Amino acid sequence: MRGRIERARAAWREMKALLREDVELHAAWPRTFGLIRRDRPTWFTFCYLLFAIHMFPAVVLYRVQVFCYESGFPRLATFVSRLNAFLFDVTIGNHVRAGGGLLIAHGHVVLDGWTRLGRRVEINPFVTLGIGNSRKQPFELWGPEIGDDVNIGTGAKVIGKVKVGEGVKIGANAVVVSDIPAFHTAVGVPARAIPGGRRRETETWEPPRP
Repeated sequence: MRGRIERARAAWREMKALLREDVELHAAWPRTFGLIRRDRPTWFTFCYLLFAIHMFPAVVLYRVQVFCYESGFPRLATFVSRLNAFLFDVTIGNHVRAGGGLLIAHGHVVLDGWTRLGRRVEINPFVTLGIGNSRKQPFELWGPEIGDDVNIGTGAKVIGKVKVGEGVKIGANAVVVSDIPAFHTAVGVPARAIPGGRRRETETWEPPRP
């Protein structure tokens, strides 16, 4: 019992730390447009995002799912996963782990297998990250490993035990079945890597001008 309590405490601390990064990323646009003042406390910003930003609750449910699983309650974690799929059309397996600053733009997203995502990964609609099953790539439980500051375009698929480096952009509808080096863009079916990814220190977001 004591061991389970310690596991739950550790999982709780990790969930809070990751959620802080999620809040900061999702709050960037509302702050830019003046919808939230920058001096608002974290709890206020969290509540605003929870009720006003479309897919932020899906990220929160995913964090709760991981907390339940790491605390020793896999069935409860599976229930939370099913709830996320029902409410937001976001299906995430119990073995998927993501760093802070996870952004899911809209629904129709599937993340499965032993998949690892870095920090500040942006996932657009109709994306699948997970296990492969073909003659060239037999069924296995390993999913991809995604680096930091990666943007995954609408409809993209990243299948199997592949590595996607830091700062990669994956184009819309690309099918990635092999490794993509850092700071490259993946396009095509199957995807090929071309130089020119994203470098966080040189990219800034600005609101559209009227």
